[in-house]
Amino acid sequence: MYAHLHTAVVAAPLALRCTTQHKEGMITKPTTLITGAGKRIGAEIAKHLAAAGHDLVLHYHQSKAEAEALATELKKTGAKVTLVQANLSKPDALGAFWNGLPPVTNLIHNASRYTRDTLENFTAADLRDHLAVNLEAPLVLTQGYLNQLPKEAVGNVIVLGDGAPGWSLSPAFFSYSVSKHGWESIIDLLAAALAPRARTNLIALAPTLPGVNDPEGLFDRLAEKSPLKRTGNIAEILTAIDYLLASPGVTGQVLGLGNGLGIATQRA
Repeated sequence: MYAHLHTAVVAAPLALRCTTQHKEGMITKPTTLITGAGKRIGAEIAKHLAAAGHDLVLHYHQSKAEAEALATELKKTGAKVTLVQANLSKPDALGAFWNGLPPVTNLIHNASRYTRDTLENFTAADLRDHLAVNLEAPLVLTQGYLNQLPKEAVGNVIVLGDGAPGWSLSPAFFSYSVSKHGWESIIDLLAAALAPRARTNLIALAPTLPGVNDPEGLFDRLAEKSPLKRTGNIAEILTAIDYLLASPGVTGQVLGLGNGLGIATQRA
């Protein structure tokens, strides 16, 4: 099960957010890689970290135009930006992923495959694709990240997971839910495997941005279902990332932003 983090999240001071911890105590500018950074949540994380002083490696799959436009925008802030295109469901792409990239100190797993299916109609191909992008790719990329992590650096791996049981974590999104539930038993194992070279934590998100196929009024209905009567927003994701990057004693934890959706199902 998840090792849940009960510590209150506070915004990290900018002086902490734009530095990287090193074993000898030296402080240098971090380079952060974000998967699925061409648009939506990944792009907002990139903008936020560039403003905080990070150099960036931005992964995209099909959003080439958006990623290139984002890179141009971020370079104007003084950030160094490298783009990397890869289909994370393909083993060959994962094997070549790190070739030619600058040393990366922080890794944020944001890319995700998310489609509707049920136990009755899912296909083996759909299940494999969800597992490949949502579970296998982050693990393989983390392996490559560790191999390239500068020896003097203490790194950070952040996984953006799902904190919406009863909605996206449900039989209505069967293959997706299977791939995301896997992190429940992996995050503490991964943290133990990476220590002391890097810390790893998971942010379990609430429904945050409507999808292109979501019906009108869906998020209002989702807010009504949650104990806190709200959905998520980008600002709290960025605050959570700031906190984890600035907290050297936190690893193997799940920071839940699900607005209490899980506790609603645990009450008698």
